[in-house]
Amino acid sequence: MLRSGLILGLLCFVLSGCGTQLHDEPSRRVVQGAVIYEDAPITNGLIRFTPLGDNGGPASTAYIKNGTFVIDHKGGIPLGKHRVQVEAYRPVDKKVDDSPMDDGPTTEQYLPEKWNSASILEFQVEAGKEPLKHEFNLKKDSN
Repeated sequence: MLRSGLILGLLCFVLSGCGTQLHDEPSRRVVQGAVIYEDAPITNGLIRFTPLGDNGGPASTAYIKNGTFVIDHKGGIPLGKHRVQVEAYRPVDKKVDDSPMDDGPTTEQYLPEKWNSASILEFQVEAGKEPLKHEFNLKKDSN
């Protein structure tokens, strides 16, 4: 009798939602795509989606490698409108003045501010089961 009560109690615990998404967690969707700048894929960078409006919440970030990215952590990006920031890095052959430890090549972020720190780029994440695919085609002189 004690054994069946223990099994029944464990079954109720499992069915009550142990291991499922919490009700206050936002719905999410996996987002993947490409990031192009001046008709060339960004080979090394970062892309960040920050919720706008009432959505709030933390930003979702991914590395850009060879022009592509995937954000699938915790089920992807929360649904809603987001500000998108892109950083792209390329090697430069100069010494770092502030660091006596490293005198080799460094990198620089080369995109205009309108695509990163002062980003004008927005993106809507709609509900869906399949990954949302999008290509961000950035130009130096476009809005």
